[in-house]
Amino acid sequence: MVDKDSTTPRVFLVRHGQTEWSKNGRYTGTTELPLTSVGRLQVLNTSRVVVGTGNLIDPAKLAQVFVSPRDRAQQTFGVLFDEKQAQALTDANKVIMTEDLAEWDYGNYEGLVTAEIRARRRDRGLDNERPWNIWKDGCENGEYELVVSFVGEHMTLKQVLGVPMPWLLESTL
Repeated sequence: MVDKDSTTPRVFLVRHGQTEWSKNGRYTGTTELPLTSVGRLQVLNTSRVVVGTGNLIDPAKLAQVFVSPRDRAQQTFGVLFDEKQAQALTDANKVIMTEDLAEWDYGNYEGLVTAEIRARRRDRGLDNERPWNIWKDGCENGEYELVVSFVGEHMTLKQVLGVPMPWLLESTL
């Protein structure tokens, strides 16, 4: 890839492929679900387009690869990079599995679809003025958007840039 800005650091985000629950619109956080055959194909097709020597994601030029500990994320990594590429990244200690990238904890809403969540909340007298919204209302016994955003920002600043930011927690929350 010819790129006048090829020395500029970049961050690439790759979401895991389809699981049975993502196919059905179910909130999936901590539940371990494998990729479906369609999910594996989604990742493989992505890999064919963007991963490889001279492509957007050139494994030889990656400084670090951060991966969620969830099985679906591990499977995605294993499909995105071929065996040789994955082994080279691992041998070079460039692959970091981190809870900072783990999916939301959806609490009581794990495995449910939006309509089910709204019906349950409505039955309990909640959300009389407007329907439940994950970004505004969070998840009962789970995480709220502010916490998830903070973890993502903290992980990005601290690990991707390699700069400890002890003041971030104090100034954000």
